[in-house]
Amino acid sequence: MNDRFGRPVKGLRISVTEKCNFDCFYCHREGCPQARSEMTAGEIGEIVKLAAEIGVDKLKITGGEPLLRRDIADVISAVSVPGIKEVSMTTNGALLAERAHELAEAGLNRVNVSLDTLDPKKFERITGSRSLDAVLSGVDAAVDAGLGPVKLNMVVLAGLNDGEFRGMLDYASGKGAIVQFIELVDGGKNMKYHSRLDGIQAELEKIAVSTKTRWDMHARRRYTLPGGEAELVCPMHNSEFCFHCTRLRLTPDGRLKPCLLRNDNLVDVISPIRDGDMQLARQRFLDAISKREPYFRTNPK
Repeated sequence: MNDRFGRPVKGLRISVTEKCNFDCFYCHREGCPQARSEMTAGEIGEIVKLAAEIGVDKLKITGGEPLLRRDIADVISAVSVPGIKEVSMTTNGALLAERAHELAEAGLNRVNVSLDTLDPKKFERITGSRSLDAVLSGVDAAVDAGLGPVKLNMVVLAGLNDGEFRGMLDYASGKGAIVQFIELVDGGKNMKYHSRLDGIQAELEKIAVSTKTRWDMHARRRYTLPGGEAELVCPMHNSEFCFHCTRLRLTPDGRLKPCLLRNDNLVDVISPIRDGDMQLARQRFLDAISKREPYFRTNPK
């Protein structure tokens, strides 16, 4: 199903909890306003069934930290419904080593692991945690469990980790993982850490075997390298980004969120499901799609 700007809605990002065991200073918390509760695994599954009916075929489970939910394997099982081609998860990886195989058996296809640095001191400064070794063990476990291709999400931070992209590429290559270099999205006090990715892009283009633009993923660039792959995620300096968004978001308490950067147009989908009114719940999905519009409205074409 397309929105009024002709953009197909193919993906749903599901924040299953606000809780997190890290305290990353730049975290945008999936753009979610404070959640009043958490949906059950069964409720999430019912919402996903409706999403599949309107054409959604990819899910991303997020948080907070989704692995803090004890029933996360039940959530994965509940959303593995007909029509859904891929279920992936974004995690900080600290608890992944002990759960990777369980999640794979439940139906999880792959993971994105947040990993901004391989330096323990910088890691603690960014995340407030000393769990770097646990995260690296989680990456190994994910690879071993077949949750691939594993993607490593590296938010590039000026003066902190912006000189580490080569080291991260080497590490990812050794694991058979893909690195996503991500531009910091922050309009406030953390903008001092904002780094445009032009320099990294120039270096990647020098060493790339081939490149392509993923129009289904916000027009991001993917680089095939001699030893691996990398992607650039530039939400603030990619004029095509919003015009190729194919996602809806779902808050932990069951509200559909048409845009990461807005909180004034959320749609309650869980209440009609709890009331057993699936027709109204389906209409709420349509309402959310009708509210979708590019946050950055200047069309480069």
